[in-house]
Amino acid sequence: MAVHHHWPWKGSCDNGPVTTNDMTGLVLAGGASRRMGADKALIDLDGRPLVEHVAERLATVCTDVLVAPGARRLPDLPWTQVDDRLPGAGPLAGILGGMAVTTTPLLAVVGVDMPACSPSVLVALAQRWSGEAAGVPVTGGRLQPLHAVYAVAALPRLAALFDDGERSPTSALQELEATLHEVTGPAPWAASLNTADDLARFRGQ
Repeated sequence: MAVHHHWPWKGSCDNGPVTTNDMTGLVLAGGASRRMGADKALIDLDGRPLVEHVAERLATVCTDVLVAPGARRLPDLPWTQVDDRLPGAGPLAGILGGMAVTTTPLLAVVGVDMPACSPSVLVALAQRWSGEAAGVPVTGGRLQPLHAVYAVAALPRLAALFDDGERSPTSALQELEATLHEVTGPAPWAASLNTADDLARFRGQ
């Protein structure tokens, strides 16, 4: 079982000067986007593809940003694109691909469909890190493994689970006894855009 820490998160401080030199960012952009009906990474948001919005938010607090685009390559990105550990094998494959080339101790992982991702939440997770495999926020009783901070040193153990057939990030994190941080208060940063209706609501905010 993972350890639980209660973390009263009162609003957002994304406008504050939050940075860390020990963390690389990774945007997971390899999903099939079936429910959206279009490639999420390339969806237009304010005149630019969604992947750029998410990567730029990570860049405000990370020394470098990587993109895991799955089996294809995304055009015209200034960030390094990394290969999944195994093509078509889900987000864990992308996380492992990012961990394999990361030189910082920590990897902040965010899904490409999370344009409201919170740099300050990720920095807070990094600041609370004390050597565990990952720091994972929990909101409304749900783990957020695709808005979490992973220890790069956990790569061998996570890769072993993956190579043995594990594909669920949540199950893998529980197996590795990641630290769970119970975050109270509003959590717009945890919302993902899965459908065209989700996108329309986000655009209308």
